[in-house]
Amino acid sequence: MNEAFNELVLLSVMFVGSHFLMSHPPVRKFLIHRWREGPYRVVYGTVAVILFVQLLLAFKATPDVALPFVALTLVPVYVMPLACILIFCGYTTGNPSALGLESLGKDKPVPGILKITRQPAMWGVGLFFLSHMAANPRVAEWIFFGALAVLALLGGFFLDQRKHDEGHADWKALVAQSSFVPFVAVLSGKARVTPGQIGWLRLLGGLVLFAVLLAAHEAVIGVAPLPPELMLIIQG
Repeated sequence: MNEAFNELVLLSVMFVGSHFLMSHPPVRKFLIHRWREGPYRVVYGTVAVILFVQLLLAFKATPDVALPFVALTLVPVYVMPLACILIFCGYTTGNPSALGLESLGKDKPVPGILKITRQPAMWGVGLFFLSHMAANPRVAEWIFFGALAVLALLGGFFLDQRKHDEGHADWKALVAQSSFVPFVAVLSGKARVTPGQIGWLRLLGGLVLFAVLLAAHEAVIGVAPLPPELMLIIQG
């Protein structure tokens, strides 16, 4: 049993560490200088896929060992709609703080979702895994989901800091109306956002993504996403 968990921890460290190492500015700059941007991205992605597959296999091979915490099974139900909206909007909105540094353009307003957080996709993924940790207080789940949550949230923070150091004008314009932590800029009065600025279709897309994940959860994962009494209500 210890060997299974040791392998899971080791692969978690390797998976997360490889991302941070290869994206660390001095290392990234050196590798791009040696390989150019295209090959660097290929190697980066290949390493990520190989390690993630090994991590997933190690996770599936670990025994079921419970932690002394109450399973908060409804947390994902409340958190996942927001997480899915952040993920969907994050991947369908141009973002000057993302890897591609998409320009806002002259006098172009900051997209609504970026006023909520400069890293919507990263926060969405992080909330996804944190909520599943709350619902699954078991050793393997906390190692696996915890590693992915750390990668998303800490990776988003490091990316945000890297853009700060690069000092692009578009990034500075974004910072003036946004925050890294969700809703901080809105609650502080630094930014104002309406659903229309985010995009009604994007909001709908995020909710559709949540509905699809909810409907497919038991078939794909093998576990009902809701308590039996709620499943009976939903099924009529």
